[in-house]
Amino acid sequence: MKLMLVLTLMFSSLGSFAKGISDDEYEKLKKTSPINAFAPRSMIKDAVKANKAMMKLFKAGAIPEKQAFLMGLAVSVAIKCQYCVHANKFNAAKAGATVEEIKTAIQISSQVGYFSSLFYGHEMDLDKFRKMIGTMKIAKDGTISTSSSKM
Repeated sequence: MKLMLVLTLMFSSLGSFAKGISDDEYEKLKKTSPINAFAPRSMIKDAVKANKAMMKLFKAGAIPEKQAFLMGLAVSVAIKCQYCVHANKFNAAKAGATVEEIKTAIQISSQVGYFSSLFYGHEMDLDKFRKMIGTMKIAKDGTISTSSSKM
């Protein structure tokens, strides 16, 4: 009986906690982006901020916008996300990607998947693979050095 009372109080207080913003504000925030509509009321403000911040990776990050969306497309293909494929292909084209660049991103994704399956299926030793490819070191100042192995 006590457990029922505690659970009832817990769940009834969750409803008031989630009500932290007005219905009008919640509806307005949901409409700022289709993705925001998936956020629960209790975190909609944080979701809006997070989605804006994440889009900065594509639009104002260290990688130029077109290449960022082409990378997004390649990953979308690899994880087989039809929504992501459409969005990243659309945004890459909008950012100036050509049909050839889009095809290349898709092909690179399939090549990575091919080699991943090949090495995984043959249970290739990772240390042996690293020696085969070469090494990379990142210094404290951020400079990167690589050394290729002799195959």
